[in-house]
Amino acid sequence: PEQLAWQQKAREFAQEEIRPLSLRQDQIADPIEAFDWDIIRKGSRLGFRTAVVPKAHGGHGIDAVTQVLVMKELAKADSAISKTFSQCWKWSHLIASHCNDEQRNRFLPAFLDDETYLLGHAGTEPNAGSDHRLPPEDDPKSGWRLRAERTGDEWLLNGEKVFMANGGVAKLFFVSTRTNPDVRIQEGGTEFLVPTDTPGLRVGRTFNKSGWRFYQNGELIFENARVPHANVLGEVNGAHKARSKGGAEFNDFELAANALGVCDDACESAMKFAKARMQGGK
Repeated sequence: PEQLAWQQKAREFAQEEIRPLSLRQDQIADPIEAFDWDIIRKGSRLGFRTAVVPKAHGGHGIDAVTQVLVMKELAKADSAISKTFSQCWKWSHLIASHCNDEQRNRFLPAFLDDETYLLGHAGTEPNAGSDHRLPPEDDPKSGWRLRAERTGDEWLLNGEKVFMANGGVAKLFFVSTRTNPDVRIQEGGTEFLVPTDTPGLRVGRTFNKSGWRFYQNGELIFENARVPHANVLGEVNGAHKARSKGGAEFNDFELAANALGVCDDACESAMKFAKARMQGGK
């Protein structure tokens, strides 16, 4: 019953709120203006932004099957809006499961309370992809190059990230960096929690796309961005282990559920079209 209730809630929201604005937003020339904060606020009030945060931490704690049902229903109306919400699931779950108590108390309440608090991951770079299941595992030169160097209780981050999830609209990024350039990325990478108002961090372009335009992909520029050591997720040089707690595996699961909604909608549309043609005698 709980799963069906979430499915029905997502279906109604998708049909009544998302579908009427989907095509209109996609036709807006400016990729920044294509984003609609009102739909984020409405979805947040229904729990779609905070759905996977465990109940013990103030979220809804929906299970994997329920997650598929919600993503599928939202994607039937607009694939990009569904992705904007589910991107927050990936990283809010990591806050709850892998952050220490101090980090959790600092970031999770703000995420839960603010209807416009979106999350993103800063992985992809101009010369390095985000999927580290593919580069040569024994090559220190492959992988992320965003430098992070420690100075006392702070880290200085320098470099560039591109095509960031929820880039330009997220308030907190999980940033993948290189803290040891002499070893492979699985052993020399560190993950940081970096709010967008961090000194030395600025948002660059929001990329225009031929599709999925509501799902913002942006550019982050780090110029001696000062990040406190307290914002290291897990251990220094332990990014690979930290992300394996929920981020990497969720990618495939998330995209498959989203695609299922798109295909389901396409099938329904084709059936309606065929039925109309048959009734018209053509």
